[in-house]
Amino acid sequence: MRKHPFIYYGWIIVAAGVVSYALGYGSRYSFSVIFPSLLKEFQWPRDLTAGILSIHLLTYGLAAPIAGGLVDRIGPRKTMALGTILLSLGLALSGLGNEPWHFYLSFGVATGVGLSLTGAVPFTAVLRNWFERRRGLAFSLLFFGVGGSFICYPGIAFLIDKLDWRNTFLIEAAIVFGCMLPVIIFIVRYHPRDKGLFVDGTSGYEGPYRDRKTEVPLNKDQTWPTTDWTLSKAVKTGPFWMLCLSTFCLWGITQHILVAHHIAFAMDMGYSRIYASSVLSLFGVFFSLGCLVALISDRIGREPTLTIGAVFVISGILMLMFITDNTQPWMLYYYAAAVGFGMGMTSPPIAAATTDIFQGPKAGAIIGFVWFSFALGGSIGPWLGGWVFEFTKSYKSAFAMAMVICALGCGGMWWAAPRKIRQVPGGVTSRKV
Repeated sequence: MRKHPFIYYGWIIVAAGVVSYALGYGSRYSFSVIFPSLLKEFQWPRDLTAGILSIHLLTYGLAAPIAGGLVDRIGPRKTMALGTILLSLGLALSGLGNEPWHFYLSFGVATGVGLSLTGAVPFTAVLRNWFERRRGLAFSLLFFGVGGSFICYPGIAFLIDKLDWRNTFLIEAAIVFGCMLPVIIFIVRYHPRDKGLFVDGTSGYEGPYRDRKTEVPLNKDQTWPTTDWTLSKAVKTGPFWMLCLSTFCLWGITQHILVAHHIAFAMDMGYSRIYASSVLSLFGVFFSLGCLVALISDRIGREPTLTIGAVFVISGILMLMFITDNTQPWMLYYYAAAVGFGMGMTSPPIAAATTDIFQGPKAGAIIGFVWFSFALGGSIGPWLGGWVFEFTKSYKSAFAMAMVICALGCGGMWWAAPRKIRQVPGGVTSRKV
């Protein structure tokens, strides 16, 4: 009889994902701290400068289906190792930039492709194999790492003040390469069978997802989850496009209007870079907390969990719109806490819902396309925030747009209706099957 390991190896992969997310996505979101330095040194318009992050996100999205396909073909480790090398190279080259097109190529294209190959798409494809019953918990812990990417704000601000923004890019490149590459090569495995294990650490295959107390399958439609989904099949379904809408609106436009501009906005209101970065790093702390709370989606469902998060996000944006100077810092604290917590609660349910609805050995390309939808929205968000500012000389209209689009993204998840594919435990009757 095989002896069960003390710690299921899937959780070790989750821990590796947390580290990779914190460093990889930290290199993306550090741009919002570097953004004011680029404005000051080059005197470029905000929409043109914010376009650097927009190009990064668009490239990230365009590469997402490719990343999913590569995971299906050559496996996650080779895909993610290549991505880490490209990500590090793009950061290093960004430290040498002098013209907008330099940054569009280095930070926009190189880091965009690199992060796509090493980030959410491959890790989502990996974790769907390792977890079924505890999938919501696994994704909640994984997205905890995204919170770490915002916590780096004060450190990036300190490095800029002490060493300038160019050297900060180089230091980021060295850290990403030196830490992420060994983690990916030595820890990540695509499937439990690669370690002689089973899904969720069970003793063997237990059939369709079941509630252990009732022994009732939690899949309402037994034909849907047993389908070997491919991208060509998925695009013919409503849930696929509604998931794309949800990611486009929530992760894409709403989040990136905010994260690209909130430090610049706080500095416009009279806060110093260090102070604004320190306060807004709470965005990351509460994002991580929101991700942990989002594990309740395994019990109450993906849609209600995401809705709770969206309400927090909208309340935080509304508070941001009332800030007119630096005399009431509690308002900035509330924004960071509410939006961070809310965004954290919305992230794992979307990832979990995608893997709930679409499964099979070729589902990597589906996951990649859903992430492309996020990145398409993300590429619009930074530019849109900058364009609205240049047009109105204020961020208020951009923030109002973010609230409306957030609500639309919440509606997208309800329309996708993962509850119709997979029942939550509380909704299952006690009837034995």
